[in-house]
Amino acid sequence: MVGYLCEQCANASTRPVEDDLEVYDIVRVDLPGTTLYGTVWQVEGDRVQVRGTGGAWLRRAERRQVILY
Repeated sequence: MVGYLCEQCANASTRPVEDDLEVYDIVRVDLPGTTLYGTVWQVEGDRVQVRGTGGAWLRRAERRQVILY
């Protein structure tokens, strides 16, 4: 489970970590300060490599930061 806490309103929530990600899944990646949308390019244990639309970027993220879209 991943926990979230809103610093402005003090609301808290949780969500399960995606455990069934596959190559070519469309995902959202919640990073500190930004949110990216892309395609899963590679899955390695707790890390996921995500590619932006048209190959604009390639980024590794922790599985807890990735949400199946």
